[in-house]
Amino acid sequence: MAVRSDRRELMSQFLQAVKREMALQCSMFNVQCSTPPSTLYIGGGTPSLYRAEELGELIIGAKKLWKCAFEEITVEMNPEDVTQIYCKALAQFGVNRLSFGLQSFFDEHLHFMNRRHNAKQGIRAFESARSAGFQNLSIDLIFGFPGLTISQWRSNIEQAMRLNPEHISAYSLGIERGTPFYKMHQQGTLQPVLQEEVADQYAMLQELLPSAGWEHYEISNFAREGYRSRHNSAYWQGIPYLGLGPSAHSYDGAARHFNVRNLKRYLDGVPPKVELLWPRKRYNEFIMTRLRTSGGFSECELISQMEIWCTPRFIKKMMHHLHAMSASLLQKGLLTLYNEHYTIPYDKWFVSDGIIVSLMM
Repeated sequence: MAVRSDRRELMSQFLQAVKREMALQCSMFNVQCSTPPSTLYIGGGTPSLYRAEELGELIIGAKKLWKCAFEEITVEMNPEDVTQIYCKALAQFGVNRLSFGLQSFFDEHLHFMNRRHNAKQGIRAFESARSAGFQNLSIDLIFGFPGLTISQWRSNIEQAMRLNPEHISAYSLGIERGTPFYKMHQQGTLQPVLQEEVADQYAMLQELLPSAGWEHYEISNFAREGYRSRHNSAYWQGIPYLGLGPSAHSYDGAARHFNVRNLKRYLDGVPPKVELLWPRKRYNEFIMTRLRTSGGFSECELISQMEIWCTPRFIKKMMHHLHAMSASLLQKGLLTLYNEHYTIPYDKWFVSDGIIVSLMM
């Protein structure tokens, strides 16, 4: 895809800003974290608009700064930007995982979601990456939006299964403040789908993908054996990670760092905001992230995570709260306790948000 000269100049400025931030953040993370990162994820927009050599510069720079070889390097790909040559060039820089925002295999759905690619381009892009030698590919699907019928959703899942990616992420469309969908909803031109319909679509995911060999290891994520997303798993396990660029956030083990959303302010070097995680918030985040996964958590894991930052008095208060709130959930079958691990039953994953909130302090 051709890029206008003015846009190319802005892209160049952005790349330099990311490199600058990466160098500044590296020293801080080296102090806070005892081990270097094991994954690198280049996403959050349209990284595939950049030439492979430009992304390669970022990867080489990150390897030099952290003095490590990343086990997993992922690049998000827009289907309309993908060629076999481009994929092979990325592989030369150590990229070993590609993620495609395919969303749907129906052109009318892609048009509704303002995607630039069509269904044929999405399939062709995936096949180009496979023919380039990539053995770890992920695709995103969207459900729960107006106009999606249950038969179309089944067709989307089955087409995804025919492509046979190693990883599939499936998200329900969210009407979030600041998005075009939120504006449409406010104007009355977009009505949310009934929760019963969304639940049926989610149940279809839970039925079809695991039966065909994809492990449902996190509420929105499925993987072939050995192909869980290592990068995203860090979020759910409370492992420090670094995010670069506008709106990116990071976690250094003690605090969260939030970059400004505005591109101009980011290019001007406005530093991120820092939020210390006080005990109550740290407990809530632990509950929220761990119960999104099939493994859940044990009391021993919770205590070992919390005792580094919290007083014995808070630990005692926290455990009393957990036992009191979990008792009712266990009795109602909304939570299970097996081999000392708390998990949400598989048939209750669609309503997991409410279960998780009820355990928070």
